[in-house]
Amino acid sequence: MAPAMRSILFLLAAGAMALAAPVQASLVLQGTRLVFPGNARDVSLQIQNSGNAPALMQTWIDDGRADLPPDRVTTPFMVTPAVSRVEPDSGAVLRISRLRDDLPQDRESVYWINVVDVPPTPKTTQRDFVLLSFRTRIKLFYRPAPLVTREVSVAGDRLTWTLLPAPAHAGQPPSGRAAQQIEVSNPTPYYVSFSAVEAKVGDKVVDAGGGMVAPFSQLRFDLHDNLPRTAERPAVRYHVITDFGGTHTLEKFLDSPPAVTPSPVAPPPMTPSR
Repeated sequence: MAPAMRSILFLLAAGAMALAAPVQASLVLQGTRLVFPGNARDVSLQIQNSGNAPALMQTWIDDGRADLPPDRVTTPFMVTPAVSRVEPDSGAVLRISRLRDDLPQDRESVYWINVVDVPPTPKTTQRDFVLLSFRTRIKLFYRPAPLVTREVSVAGDRLTWTLLPAPAHAGQPPSGRAAQQIEVSNPTPYYVSFSAVEAKVGDKVVDAGGGMVAPFSQLRFDLHDNLPRTAERPAVRYHVITDFGGTHTLEKFLDSPPAVTPSPVAPPPMTPSR
């Protein structure tokens, strides 16, 4: 084997071993979501450096388009500091401020807080090393003042769920049949997030993943397998994520889709007699 080829293979192997080594972010956010009350001008988020080296922190807020660079995102919120150094075994406070007052007042709005953890360049004589940065992204919910005093926890109780037949374009679950779907309808002004959703009938439990349904909207979940046809009424078990990152488990019966009434067929036109 040529020396150049051996060098390339060695570098690839070294990079693979470095990436396979256990690594984790040193910056830890004290929460998995943040609620911005409409009657507040700013809120704060605690950051802790749990590592043993300084970390460079970059922050910004996006509108759901995660791939856009920070300088191309415009939102009604600003986070400070945008760039900061966090010492080991120390913390920092992010301040999120509202810049505009033109957000909808009849429902929640959602944005995302981004925190990038850039580790320092290692002090080493080696020319080749792998430097990994970590990006953490959590939801920022703007809750208008008229909705702050309401009991948000009841939003999950007001959801309705419907079992839908498999669509013609659905993928194939493990059973080999097209997957059924369940649809959740949210009549409330709040976003409702799910850590897990499961459809069940009898002893059969089928995973449907997780997700988030917007206010006054519907969301469909593909079942990973079909529910068997039995005389027992199917149900859904769903785990709602609370404002503080905990979960609240609820269970409801699944409704059937409304029957489609066929349109009356118009009689054929009469041929005039001669």
